[in-house]
Amino acid sequence: MKIILLLVILAALIGTAVIYQNQQNASLNTATKQGVKSREQLIPGLDMTAVQKLRLKDAKSEVNITIDEDRKGAKVAERGGYPASLDRISTALSDLREQKIASKLQVLKGAWAEIEVQPPGESTEGVGTQVELIGSGDKPLHTLILGKQPDTAGGQSSTQFSGGSQRMIRIPEDGDTIWVVSNTFFDLEPKPESWLDKAFIDVQKLKEVTVTAPKADEGWKVGRADENTTDFTLLDAKTGEALDSAKLPIGSLLSAPTFNDVLAKDKAGDALKDATKAKITTFDGFTYDVQVAKQSKDSSDKYYLSVTVSADIPKTRTPVKDEKEEDKKKKDEEFATTKKTKEDKLAKEQKFAGWVYEVSEYTVNNLFKKRSEIVKVVAKAEAPTPSAPAPTPVPAQPAPSAAPATPPVPATPAPTATATPPMPMPATPAPATTTTPPISVTTPPVAVPPLPKTEIKPAPSPDANPAVPEKK
Repeated sequence: MKIILLLVILAALIGTAVIYQNQQNASLNTATKQGVKSREQLIPGLDMTAVQKLRLKDAKSEVNITIDEDRKGAKVAERGGYPASLDRISTALSDLREQKIASKLQVLKGAWAEIEVQPPGESTEGVGTQVELIGSGDKPLHTLILGKQPDTAGGQSSTQFSGGSQRMIRIPEDGDTIWVVSNTFFDLEPKPESWLDKAFIDVQKLKEVTVTAPKADEGWKVGRADENTTDFTLLDAKTGEALDSAKLPIGSLLSAPTFNDVLAKDKAGDALKDATKAKITTFDGFTYDVQVAKQSKDSSDKYYLSVTVSADIPKTRTPVKDEKEEDKKKKDEEFATTKKTKEDKLAKEQKFAGWVYEVSEYTVNNLFKKRSEIVKVVAKAEAPTPSAPAPTPVPAQPAPSAAPATPPVPATPAPTATATPPMPMPATPAPATTTTPPISVTTPPVAVPPLPKTEIKPAPSPDANPAVPEKK
């Protein structure tokens, strides 16, 4: 009897253990006979035009996006109503409408945290990204919670569904059914900055840039004569100054820039404290008044920018003298097209006024350059130092090639009554002494024969008889 009782107790314990184990196993399995019926589409019959608001939320952040009734614009509530990206909204809704189901799981509530499909606000662990599609009158249309990717979920599903391109999704109205789709939906993130319209100003045909720094002596002004000129010059150069172009590559300043985030207008004062101001003009008549500032916080630097835009757009075209009718029509059409393009650009860029944008350092670093960093000193042409006049060069005496012998001077007959004194002969002048330095000669020296000596005969004495010529 005792044996039978022990067997019954043992059987009961075993049965209890089996039931408990089954419950644990049932928390994460692939049973297809329970829950809702399988279907092809994740959200059957999704009407994109009925969606007027998107709300995305996880354990840390939230974003609310409102779509205009005419569907020509949208706003991000967490950024003071800044325009949202219509392209991103349209892509997200289209992906949800077209998304097909790859497979399904049956997961009890106790395992929702493990696969991260817990709704925000109900738990601090295992919270997924909740996506709400809301219609007119704030009426909820569809709600879904994006969870883990199957290959990172653990348990039985990690071996059955692997691959980085899948994700688990729970739709509250589908109960314990977890859908697996071949889409990560990483674009559906609850970060306000991710949904901003990133269209921005676009400075083209840059003409002049005038920078006014917080310290007056650090400002500068550069420009170029025409849009075909590559190099800029320092327009406010002082004597001996010039622009060091290598230190200021400014030709593409604010050309197709972008921004990381936008601040609400009430925070503009703090972000633009001690801002550097710049006035930028273009050859097509646009003027950009810009403020840039660098703020350091928590050992990191952030860069901010604000801008206002104006433009001088001619209303009419001045016709050319003696212009032909066909030329006039063509040029009028070109003028009208250009005028419309400029007006559209101005209207678009004027919407950015009043906002403060967080940008990268690269976008604005050239506007923070100090005058001393971009100016180089040009060497002045020095006047020659006065010195003593150079000595007049004395021409070299040519060497005589072969001087003829000087004939002897005949004796002058002495008069009968008086004696004639001897006639002194002039001495040969000594060569002039000059200060001309010796000239190095590379040719062999020429042998110069000595000058012949002039023989001077003494005059005859008064007692001597003159020579009488012999009579023939």
